[in-house]
Amino acid sequence: MRCPKCGNEAPQGSSFCNQCGTRLSNEMPCPSCHNMIPSNSVFCPKCGKMVRNDMDDESFTAGNFRSTITFNEQRQQEEDLKIQRQKELQQQRLNELQHQQNAERLRRQQEAAQRQRANAMTDYDEDEYEDEDEGTTTGSFNRNLIIGVIAVVGIIGALLLMRSCNNNSSQQPSDASIDSTLVADASSDPMSIFVGELNRNNLLGDGASAASAVMVPGNGKDIPDRIWGVTYLSSATERSFIKIYELTRSGSLWSPELMHIKYLEDRTITLDNNSMIADITKVPRAVNVEGKDYLYFAYMDTPRGEGSRGRVALNLFNMKDKKLTSLNYEGGVRSRDDGRQYIYGNALDPINSPERRFLKDEAKEIKILYFQTEEELKAEQEEKERLEKEKAMASPDSADARWNQENAEKVEQLKKGEEVSMKAATYDKPIFNMRDMHKKVENENYIVFADKSGSVYGFNKDTRKYFTIYSPKGKASGPTDIGFGNSKANQLRMRPADGGHYSYDLASGKTRTIE
Repeated sequence: MRCPKCGNEAPQGSSFCNQCGTRLSNEMPCPSCHNMIPSNSVFCPKCGKMVRNDMDDESFTAGNFRSTITFNEQRQQEEDLKIQRQKELQQQRLNELQHQQNAERLRRQQEAAQRQRANAMTDYDEDEYEDEDEGTTTGSFNRNLIIGVIAVVGIIGALLLMRSCNNNSSQQPSDASIDSTLVADASSDPMSIFVGELNRNNLLGDGASAASAVMVPGNGKDIPDRIWGVTYLSSATERSFIKIYELTRSGSLWSPELMHIKYLEDRTITLDNNSMIADITKVPRAVNVEGKDYLYFAYMDTPRGEGSRGRVALNLFNMKDKKLTSLNYEGGVRSRDDGRQYIYGNALDPINSPERRFLKDEAKEIKILYFQTEEELKAEQEEKERLEKEKAMASPDSADARWNQENAEKVEQLKKGEEVSMKAATYDKPIFNMRDMHKKVENENYIVFADKSGSVYGFNKDTRKYFTIYSPKGKASGPTDIGFGNSKANQLRMRPADGGHYSYDLASGKTRTIE
């Protein structure tokens, strides 16, 4: 039997090497349960403990056993290795992103330098042209000198930027430095991260455009960094919509989630702050109302095919319970003296919650909304009441009241013996109740009715219209007597119960006293 340590050929049946004393037996004691097991075992067949763990043959055969580990501990080591590999992949991705950002920054700087050089050349070409008119060469010398200085400065800046890029890419920051870099980039440009992650996850394939994104920093412990963003589709043919997303940061990665969809039927929308005349630092933003976190944003929408009315919707979205609270302002679109349009700030929704009270205060910061003064509100209310009164007076039920309103002064003149022209409003429907009829007279052109209250009404057979001829103001003592002096003429004679005898021309409305 050959010794595994020194290679000596030991006598058959030996338990130890006769040259170095190394054990030659094919069995060994388990370091955990101390049972004899085959010497080439990795796990003990008796207790299941690992016997060998990255040991070399020399230490194994010499009996110098290391600490054993369980199968679960080995699995944990494998998981740790897997996590380490994921971190390496994340670091690689971060380096690639850093390279892209640096390359884009270098490209923009080079383009700016080229534009600056081009502008300088244009300016100094003009200077040289003017100097040549004066017979000098000063402009050409100055132009070449300045162009040379600009070129040298541009080259030095590019070299310094490339050196910075190389230094950044060659460094291997720890996990803490990776996280702090991402937080800094996200805080300054959440919109780029928002659009990039939506594109990466194929969430902009619905034709929507990214409108806004707000960074919501975490606490560094149990609350991660988040980005709240809004996309929208404004279509003249399809259904417009608004979508609200939340991006949650995990390590160096962002996970997007669609939180809410709001559809707007037959309306076009815009979330552009310039169109709403709103401060971009205030709309949108993350806010806290009554201890709850919300995304505050606003948009403007108008009906398709109509430009007379506009609407501004102010919104609070709670990311936790996914509830959207809106306060809508709608009104006619008018123009200011400077040509800019605005919408009267009339709220369509009741202000009955802390969220809507917050939105009411914020509405004053959106300048396309115009909120009327007390004088304007009073004048508008008076105009509204006047129109309502006119509408009521135009009803057949108000025929007597309207006649008295328009002819009261003329009745007084008539009683004094003056000839007046009575104004008679016409109606398509009957303005009296046939059950109250006292007398009826008729000729070729008109039918005239007198009711029990003293009022007199006419009906024009040609126009098919009804009209009031006479209505006593207040309560009459009895009905008015009526009749035609000549059945072929249009002269109606009336003798009211409260006195007087009058002739009324049904065609012209002229009325006079009969002696």
